[in-house]
Amino acid sequence: MTLASTTAAAAALPRPWQWGISRYDIAGQHVYFEISWDDWRRDTAWARAMLADHGTGPDAGLVIVGGSFESPWFDPFETAARELGAPYSTGEIWAFEAFRTGMYARRLPITMIFGIDRTVAEGLGDELAEVAGRVPVIVARPDAAGLLAEAGAQPFIVTRVGPAIAVECPHRSGAHLNGAEWTLAERGGELFISTAGPRAHRVSEAATGLAGRLAEGPCPCGRTGQRVTVTETQGA
Repeated sequence: MTLASTTAAAAALPRPWQWGISRYDIAGQHVYFEISWDDWRRDTAWARAMLADHGTGPDAGLVIVGGSFESPWFDPFETAARELGAPYSTGEIWAFEAFRTGMYARRLPITMIFGIDRTVAEGLGDELAEVAGRVPVIVARPDAAGLLAEAGAQPFIVTRVGPAIAVECPHRSGAHLNGAEWTLAERGGELFISTAGPRAHRVSEAATGLAGRLAEGPCPCGRTGQRVTVTETQGA
């Protein structure tokens, strides 16, 4: 057998409809959800467009920072980076792994860090200012944005919203939600999420445990639909 014949044989095998199973936590309660292969393909196409807006491509290397349990949210961005031809590496969100993100930023021509959280930002210590000055595009989680700004960066925002993810475009007008898949409502300052597309996981006005505000209508980037600014985590 050759690599080509093995790959062809593998491609012909029946594939389970599930891409994976994961969970998000609300107020200490676990909510398990399924992701289908169709869900994953649509999520990857959306992620590809968001990364492309930030200049990701063959000449733009990036580090994607996420925990292995966060694959449903961040794997589409890894796949999208490959599809865009961008060299990329991954970093974990644990404090003892912070050195990895810093090492990539020092040794490689990294133009974006995507997904950095407060744990990693604090773990970088004195190196945070160097990373902030070296990497032109940092897409950070809300809990890390203040630290990065103090270090001299101008971070964009990425945030998990229950089973969904929202990413800020270069126009900084709030983090875009994939409106073909999800919709948000705001009640009393809390965000509630509903399924909009043909996803395996169906929810209707489910609490996200996040406090935030919504903006709707056209963004300068040309996208329509909802954008979100998360102000605090109420419980996760």
